[in-house]
This record gives sequence, structure tokens and C-alpha cells, in this order.
Amino acid sequence: MSRCQSKLVRPTNKSKKNPLGDGVQEGRIVSVEVKEFDSFYHDSGKRVALNIKVEFINPNGELVYLYYAPTITWSEKGRFMKTLHDLDVVPAEGEELNTQVLIGMRVTATIENVERNNVTYSNIVRIQKIATNIPAKALDEEDSEMMKQLFDVDDIDFGDM
Repeated sequence: MSRCQSKLVRPTNKSKKNPLGDGVQEGRIVSVEVKEFDSFYHDSGKRVALNIKVEFINPNGELVYLYYAPTITWSEKGRFMKTLHDLDVVPAEGEELNTQVLIGMRVTATIENVERNNVTYSNIVRIQKIATNIPAKALDEEDSEMMKQLFDVDDIDFGDM
């Protein structure tokens, strides 16, 4: 016996993979690894990249993870070196880069959403280190006395002005 259905429930759109909106978002680097990817653009068919996993909190309060993977090349014009400059971790020539120093770093990421085959994806197009506040220098006694004299207007003689 067939049953007549009077209500339909529209399923959620699982093809929508853009958990973040376009623009700048704050996040935190949670892992970094050197990883090999397939590539049509390299003669070997492979590319080696620094795969950076960044954690964000979306408007619903859920954790979202996106990856940023610039190909490792030491050319100043390449995305890898630009990323190292943006994260303030460029090693001197001949020096090593310890990628573990990136883990936990607070960053701003520029997000762009793209659609392919009716599926929308969020992509990181740039990440930058969030500048930290430099604590003010503690005043010592000599500085305090000098500041007191500077702002002690009772001792200033304005007669010659």
C-alpha cells in the first residue's frame, strides 16, 4: 500500500563549503608541515609546499579550519617568501627556518570564496602576523624625577616670554 506524503523537507545545502565570508578574518595557526602535492605546473608532476592549517571561529561560534599552502621557493617574488615576510619569520641566507615557531601564531587571513561545479569553497589568499602590543618601558626613578620636573608648571618662569 502506498502512502501519500503531504510535507517535504528541503535538505541542507551540503555543496556549500564557505564557512567564512570574503575579506579579512582573524585566526590562529594550529599546524605547519612540509607536504608534497600533485601539480600540473611542475615537470616532476609534484610540488613541495608549506602546508599551514589555520583555525577560525565562524559567526555561529564553530571552529573552522582552512589551509594555506604556498610552494616552497626562495625567490623574493614567490608567494612562499611573501608569506614568510608577512609572518615576520624570514631566515637569513644560510639559516634554517624552524616552522614550529609558527604554531600558535595569531594571524589575519584574507579569505576569498570561489565556486567550482556548483560548490563554493573558502580559500586563504594571504596570511599576516597580527602585530602584538609592545609593553611600555617601566619608568625608573631618574625618568620619574625628570617627568615630574617637566610637568611641574609652578617652577616655570614665563616672565621672559
